Amino acid sequence: MPPLNILLVEDDDFDAMELSRAINKSQVEVQEIKLCKYAEDALVTLESWTPDCIFLDYQLPKTNGLELLKRIKKIAPHLPVIVLTSQGDERIAVDMMKAGALDYFPKSEITTEKLTKAFHTMFHMLEVEKGREAAQHELAEKEEFINKIALLSPNIIYVIDIEKWTNIFHNKQIRKILGYTEDDLIVDANNGFSKIINTQDQLIFHKHYHYMRRWVKDGEIVEKEFRLKHKNGAEIWIITREVPFKRNEKGTVQEVLGTAIDITSRKLVEKELIQAKKDAEEATRIKSDFLSTMSHEIRTPMNAIIGFTDLLLTSNFSEQDREHLKTIKYSADNLMVILNDILDFSKIEAGKFVLENFEFDLREKLSYLLKTFQVRANEKSIDLTFHFDDDVPQIIMGDAYRLNQILVNLIGNSMKFTEDGGFITVSVHLHKDHGQSVDLRLEVSDSGIGISEDKLNIIFESFAQAHSNNSTHYFGGTGLGLTITRKITELMKGSITAKSKLGEGTTFSVILNFGKGSTSYEEEKVDDPVSLSLLGYRILAAEDVLANQILLRHLLTKWEAKFVICNNGKEVLGALEEGEFDLILMDIQMPVMDGITAMKKIQNFFPQHAHVPVIAFTADTFAEKTPEIIACNFNGFVTKPFKAEELIKAITQYLVVNNSGSRPLTIG
Repeated sequence: MPPLNILLVEDDDFDAMELSRAINKSQVEVQEIKLCKYAEDALVTLESWTPDCIFLDYQLPKTNGLELLKRIKKIAPHLPVIVLTSQGDERIAVDMMKAGALDYFPKSEITTEKLTKAFHTMFHMLEVEKGREAAQHELAEKEEFINKIALLSPNIIYVIDIEKWTNIFHNKQIRKILGYTEDDLIVDANNGFSKIINTQDQLIFHKHYHYMRRWVKDGEIVEKEFRLKHKNGAEIWIITREVPFKRNEKGTVQEVLGTAIDITSRKLVEKELIQAKKDAEEATRIKSDFLSTMSHEIRTPMNAIIGFTDLLLTSNFSEQDREHLKTIKYSADNLMVILNDILDFSKIEAGKFVLENFEFDLREKLSYLLKTFQVRANEKSIDLTFHFDDDVPQIIMGDAYRLNQILVNLIGNSMKFTEDGGFITVSVHLHKDHGQSVDLRLEVSDSGIGISEDKLNIIFESFAQAHSNNSTHYFGGTGLGLTITRKITELMKGSITAKSKLGEGTTFSVILNFGKGSTSYEEEKVDDPVSLSLLGYRILAAEDVLANQILLRHLLTKWEAKFVICNNGKEVLGALEEGEFDLILMDIQMPVMDGITAMKKIQNFFPQHAHVPVIAFTADTFAEKTPEIIACNFNGFVTKPFKAEELIKAITQYLVVNNSGSRPLTIG
């Protein structure tokens, strides 16, 4: 027990001396005892000095101890006071104890033992009081800390009663976000939360808390987005995170603790992004529609130009006339290359570029490809050679058409920029063997004009040209060939690089992965027919362009087929009412009734012709991916301008499959 400071309020000097002597004999250490004879002196002393306890005589001049006790308790509520009296009046004792006295001693009964016991009790009470004060101080600090967090948090913090629909607690952020002042009542007993919840979200709000009351477990966090109403009527979006805070006697959630943040700006950005996406999709649709229309309008006359040029080249013309026809064909082919570049680029951008996977003879495909370039190579006296490493598999799995397209672009590019007397070498190497698949490295090297180092990094960009405007004008091209080549290579999970030196030539290297083909492929492979007869088959063709009708008549007559050619879909329906057909060639864009409408009517009103294969005959290269056309379930597609071998290949594929050899095709 530490040394005590004691204030003795006693007007009798003898009693004061006796009490001091008894205190000093008790088992406590006393630091100082101050004596005051009057109440006013005691009060003045307490203003500058705080004792550990007070001994107070009940009988004092001008006042009594009870009144002084009350005044002391106002100054120091927790200061221990022991009342002394020369009378043994229990009523006085009760009054003093009620006023806050620690103990009551008649002066005649004061002993050293009683004082020692009183001091120990007092010390214990002082320790308890210090502990209480410390705990109270700590609690106050924690409350202040929590209140500061709640009030200064940038998030809304709240507790609501979802049984009575009343607000129990919320911080200032809800008012700040919704534009209310401290004096505004944002939730009252009459309208609940309807004042601040967006009208359109009222039902969502109540459903959410119905779910919270019955189904959410303690500790489970539930997130929800709501729209609130700003004081000025604006729409405010918030996202809440809530947990059950209190349950009623039935175990149902009654109170919910939640936090919320304002996500209005995020919602506005999302809305703008959605609109931007819609605008981009609309722009893409408009571009696709334009390209589709352009494709149809250009390909339709090109079909006649290329088709009839091919037919005329098989006739007996003078050498000069044949050269003129070759010039027409060369020009038409160049125009188709430009058109195909633009359309392929658009397909890739629109995500409509499809890759196939089938077995093919790599050496054979590349040999055919080089033969197509041999004529142009001979015209420029270019030495075109092909090298195929022995360890490269001959039969592989992949997309032969896209591989062909890559090499056509690369060889065509080399052919364009290689001067007369130069060379072009195409080589195939085994880059890596993975067991079930292989990485092949295909290289196209030339002795052309080359590409400067500062241009090598842009040659694969859209519409980019590695050479000057004068060179571009001289050599021609859209600047899309290498861009499309790179994009196709990437779609095939491959890579393409270029090495070049200005004036010395260029080497393009493409690495692609292919599966290994089966050994039975060679046995199953059948050579393309040199000539073919459709004798005994009836074909119904719908084509509105006169030049294309003439071309179809010539080809179908050559192939010995019976046929009917219609100008539109309405005539097709009339022909089906009058007779049976083995196959239908249906142009999609026609006057009076288009091919899509005709196809739907055939499916709905001509069930007897459901077995007849229908090939979409179109100049629209996007047709296969159009939802409306997909829904028609065409058996196949032939894109105009077509080559005779492409058309007969499509026809024979479906005639053989659908007739089970009952009328076998004659291959001569």
